[in-house]
Amino acid sequence: MNTKHTRCDASMTTALKSAATCLTVMGLWLQVIPVGSVAWAFPEPTIVTKSWQYDFSHDPPRPIAVHGIGGQINWFWFMTYKVVNNTGDERLFVPEVTIFTNTGKIIPAGRNVPAAVFNVVQSRVENPLLESPAAIIGKILQGPDHAKEGVVIWPAPAPPEDVDQATLFFSGLSGETHAIKHPLTDKRMVLRKTLMIQYDLPGTTADIQDQPVVTKGKRWVMR
Repeated sequence: MNTKHTRCDASMTTALKSAATCLTVMGLWLQVIPVGSVAWAFPEPTIVTKSWQYDFSHDPPRPIAVHGIGGQINWFWFMTYKVVNNTGDERLFVPEVTIFTNTGKIIPAGRNVPAAVFNVVQSRVENPLLESPAAIIGKILQGPDHAKEGVVIWPAPAPPEDVDQATLFFSGLSGETHAIKHPLTDKRMVLRKTLMIQYDLPGTTADIQDQPVVTKGKRWVMR
């Protein structure tokens, strides 16, 4: 098994001493965590899920500039998406998104994002159906006519960093879970089926407005 790439839960980063330990040079995660000399395996999502799962589509992340107090320009990334409930029942939608970079940053989406940033994003995409990250939380009725359109927003690193790769983890799209024991504390923990989307960001963040975004892969993981 290739141990160059590792997968681990964000809640374990303190025990593993740093986010850099959790992320490898490639910024990709597989199914094992080295703990001492023992490789600890994560369960995989089932091939045919027995739980509910929303239909999900999204656009690539894009940078956007927002003027702050005193005319200062702050940069953010945003990714628009659509969720359709074809599960057979109305369900609660509570998205949770975290971004990992190859520089070792762990960025929870929405944190340190002023509410005004959503207004700037909505003006950019010109979509009156777009809901803010806070407003989109709630029940989704059945069928495409009741689809929800939302956006994930997170701050660009400041000062600019040379981020070459980013991995986005989107939870709340499926009801599939697995209960396991924490490899360090032996306490029970619950992993959720999560969509992992990997991006390459060639170029330099000094010109973030022109930085290409290349989708490298997308798959379901348990984390």
